[in-house]
Amino acid sequence: MAGWSYPATVFQPLQQKLGEASLFACDWPTFVADWLDESAVTPDDPHPSVWVGWSLGGALLLEALRRGRIAPDRLILVNATPRFLEAPGWPGVPETEWRGLRRAARRHPDAAVAAFRRRFALPDVPGGAGDVADVSGLDWLARLDLRAVLADVTTPVECWLAPEDPLVPVDWPSRLALSPQVSCHRFTRPGHASWWHEPAELAARLSAR
Repeated sequence: MAGWSYPATVFQPLQQKLGEASLFACDWPTFVADWLDESAVTPDDPHPSVWVGWSLGGALLLEALRRGRIAPDRLILVNATPRFLEAPGWPGVPETEWRGLRRAARRHPDAAVAAFRRRFALPDVPGGAGDVADVSGLDWLARLDLRAVLADVTTPVECWLAPEDPLVPVDWPSRLALSPQVSCHRFTRPGHASWWHEPAELAARLSAR
């Protein structure tokens, strides 16, 4: 599942590396509507055995796991954090910065998305306007605090982080007493979208059994 302001097509480089694997990619508004909305009915189709979420997508997947809406064999969180905003003893994005982005996205979403991508060296993938840039996605980021979930989760969870990520501090796992089911890994390339620039590393992990 893609992050804020990104359509499902952001995963095309990763899908190309995975070849013939059975894959389904979605954007975060679709996932919220189908899996997290109070009126949502969980689809009868076979559920993915492995869920992968990037940034906001990872946080929403963790919330769905907490609610019992998904039950994967593995959950892979890519450049994601259980709490996006900073707090005492917790590294994160300052609330003032979050509020500034939210104001900009509400007033001029196209310009806000373009500036957001430039500032954080994110991929320029078409389709960053509309629902995927809705401020409700930013509200999810501000509202969720899932640190306690990772303390006693029984589903295998892999956290993939990158050095010099300006949005998700690479050292956040060291601040928590993590469940034995949680493993943490680091990409070689720095940045919030390192997996997009070099998808082979993540593809290899997804292909592992």
